[in-house]
Amino acid sequence: MPHALIVEDDPNSLSGLSAILAADGFSVDTATTLAEARAALARFIPDVVLVDLNLPDGSGLDLLQHLPAQPPGGALPVIVMTGNATVESAIEGLRHGIWDYLLKPVNIPRLRSLLARIPRPYELTEEVQTLRATLRQMGRFGSMIGRSSVIQHVYDTIEHTAPTEAAVLISGESGAGKEVAARTLHEMSRRRKGPFVVFDCRTATAAPGDRPLDSQLFGHERGAFNGADQREPGLFEQASGGTLFIDEISELPQAQQEALLRALDSQTFMRMGGTNQLVTDFRLIASTRKVPRAAVADGSLNEDLWLRLDAAALTLPPLRERGDDAALFAEAFVDQLNREAHARGLTGTTKLIAPNFIRECLAYDWPGNVRELQDRVKRAYIASGDVLESLHADETGAAGARELNGSRVQVTVGTPLADVEEMLIRATLDAVGGTRHRAASLLGISPKTLYNKLQRMRLN
Repeated sequence: MPHALIVEDDPNSLSGLSAILAADGFSVDTATTLAEARAALARFIPDVVLVDLNLPDGSGLDLLQHLPAQPPGGALPVIVMTGNATVESAIEGLRHGIWDYLLKPVNIPRLRSLLARIPRPYELTEEVQTLRATLRQMGRFGSMIGRSSVIQHVYDTIEHTAPTEAAVLISGESGAGKEVAARTLHEMSRRRKGPFVVFDCRTATAAPGDRPLDSQLFGHERGAFNGADQREPGLFEQASGGTLFIDEISELPQAQQEALLRALDSQTFMRMGGTNQLVTDFRLIASTRKVPRAAVADGSLNEDLWLRLDAAALTLPPLRERGDDAALFAEAFVDQLNREAHARGLTGTTKLIAPNFIRECLAYDWPGNVRELQDRVKRAYIASGDVLESLHADETGAAGARELNGSRVQVTVGTPLADVEEMLIRATLDAVGGTRHRAASLLGISPKTLYNKLQRMRLN
């Protein structure tokens, strides 16, 4: 039976919490002061600690330094309870390593949701930890690939942060693998059995539909706006019990950033047109390709929201700084393409990689990072025979590559540049069968830039 320690000086709260935990299968020990709690910890190692922030002999956070360093199953979950939470107190608690905090009066469904994710004794065995260490040496960490020293540091941060409930901000260049890192955090968390919901702020703000942005995030009640014929859940509800990944959060309008911060701090939200507060039950992971401090400085990222997320943050290094990891990615992508070819029933031998192919992967700077590498490997795979000899196998010559089987664009002198650009984009897309990544590469722009140009073309 898992064991809990409750540190609370209010008799009614202590009695109520003890009854809830006992009903959920925990044996319970209690303390009303820090001194009593320290004495209890000297007698046993609990599976979870619930501690009031304000105690007669000090702050509940002072207890953290007396917790066992390595209890069975990993870091000891600590839930702080407070009646007057602020952004500052939340950040302080997260930086001290707490698992989560609850507002008083304690919301019982949210408490039970947290208790359901408390690991039972010896749930994480030594064998699992040994296997994970072996996979790291081989260059595998969850969904992530790489064994360079800089990425190992990222793995350490994820391993430390994943078991907590802390909101996380992942920063890094475009194509560096921020969503993959977010999925790895989710897969290694206690919410891994719940949904992983992705919200791309660039898509939502670049091409707004009939449904308002607030409705997409928070949901809406029937009649909340024109066209709201029935109640619809938002991303907060869709991610309940799991993780909500907000990609490129600096692209989210300021009003929604402020609403998101309020929901994180109050642990509640309200649907558009609604009157009832709903309890949040998701873990937030956000990403940005901008340097977070620069995003705050230019006004694209709310400072208070950044401070909330910065309590648990990690930065992904660009591929050019990751040593030989490019070769590991290339091999993994070719293996994946081979598996996909076999799954489609395509005959022929499994394609192999020549040493020159690896040398070219390691010699290139990869400004588009992992995403660009994956695209280049796929193009070379399609253009190669049984052996991938070169990254440039799809380029039969500079002229041939640019002419695309003779396709040309004729332009009359004096045609506006905007019209010329549109003609060239449409012709290139037609020539490559609508493949946007291929078209972007030939045009010398990023896929995101091409996407934005296509959106403007559509609106015009």
